[in-house]
Amino acid sequence: MKYIGPFLRINKINPYNIKHQLFYFSKESLKEIVLHSKCGIFTPIKELNTKNISNFDITTFKDVSPLLCIYRKANPILINMDNKLCWNEDKFKKEINIDSNAFMTLCLLELSDYYTSFYNIDKNKYNLKPLYNLICKNQLEFYALHFRNVQGIFIDKKHESNSAPEDLKFIEKNKKFKFSSQALLMAAYYKCSLLLENEEKEEFKNFSFDILNMLINSKEELYDLSFEELTKLCFGLNIFYNYSKDNQCKDLILDISELLFEKYYKENSQSSILKNIDVENDALNYINYTLIYRNTNIMKSKDNAKFISERLLKLYDAEKGLFIKNTSKKNIEFTSLEIMLYLMVFMIDTALYRDENKNNLVVLDIFKRQLIDSGIILSWPETPNLNDVERYRSFSLKSEDLLEEQNFRPSSIPSPESCEVAPVFAKYVTYSRKKENFKSIKASFDTYKNMFIFFLVIHFFKPESPLNV
Repeated sequence: MKYIGPFLRINKINPYNIKHQLFYFSKESLKEIVLHSKCGIFTPIKELNTKNISNFDITTFKDVSPLLCIYRKANPILINMDNKLCWNEDKFKKEINIDSNAFMTLCLLELSDYYTSFYNIDKNKYNLKPLYNLICKNQLEFYALHFRNVQGIFIDKKHESNSAPEDLKFIEKNKKFKFSSQALLMAAYYKCSLLLENEEKEEFKNFSFDILNMLINSKEELYDLSFEELTKLCFGLNIFYNYSKDNQCKDLILDISELLFEKYYKENSQSSILKNIDVENDALNYINYTLIYRNTNIMKSKDNAKFISERLLKLYDAEKGLFIKNTSKKNIEFTSLEIMLYLMVFMIDTALYRDENKNNLVVLDIFKRQLIDSGIILSWPETPNLNDVERYRSFSLKSEDLLEEQNFRPSSIPSPESCEVAPVFAKYVTYSRKKENFKSIKASFDTYKNMFIFFLVIHFFKPESPLNV
């Protein structure tokens, strides 16, 4: 009887449903966090200068408090205030992780493209486009003003003041900076420049290229970076190149990606391959090489991606329906970012290379067993109602185009309203080898892991993604 489970799962849900569910979850969770959580420095919407946006209905968003930056951590357990569920401001960890903020802004910029589709279809949804654009512009100006050191480099800081916005005070949390962080923000400033006009457009674009020139001039230093930092830097450069198609950036990507493979993959013998697998870095490098192949048609990059996916596949245990990290520990911790990156490798692999027989079962098992059943997603937004255009293919509102609920949410995860917990990923989940099950989850909200996951999902799974996934 144990062999019936996978067969039924294949017939109940497919990778298209999974892609749609994750995209819906990410955009709705992000919207809640950015507009309503107050988990960071926020501003009244009237301060965003929405008067300059034509046909913008501010009454639709009168109750929102858009974030200018997001804090590092929070408690996702909601509290009831005046019969309304709210985030607990006393539990905010008021440190500013620059990568979390870069990913948050990149998510909003990507969703701006998505909400363009609602022009002349749904005014309220379309209004999210100019609102997100304006929020992103203000966020990036805020980062440049508050989160750079004396050399002009973006670094992590800590909020030291509870006073009014005009008296904000931040102190340096760590004097060290990461090149990968600069690359992510380079991509964000460039992407935002595409939405602006006149002098602002040029200012944002030039600022992004200032960062690129800094990276190019620091090339010798880049070659000495750690495996993890090189991997993240390559990813940031890939995102920037997707937006800009700049040849200098492409040359830098090819240099770094060649170094990554030569230094960390080529020397691995087949006998020791499992000992050297770092799920998070390997999965991100799979994405790096896949992006390079899609952008350049260099076959070596496709071969490198295949090499890494085969490494990762060796961790998959078909009987358990999980990937199991190579460790002797009785209890194994899986971070939410590890699980999502592993899942995305095989979703992308299936979509691009059409090797469905090999990868579909992996995708279905990891999604069902390691992501949903583990409890690492704390709650899930309700399905749009039948009057919502997003419930229909091509937003048609035609009964024959109605999408089933399984395209929006899994039935086993409660809604935020029913469990009074925010719809976010917990930091990690623990698996017991002996009992072959996942232990109870500690409710947590790490903004870096969540914003990174949201960006990956939105960038690759939104309609007309760069990979056509």
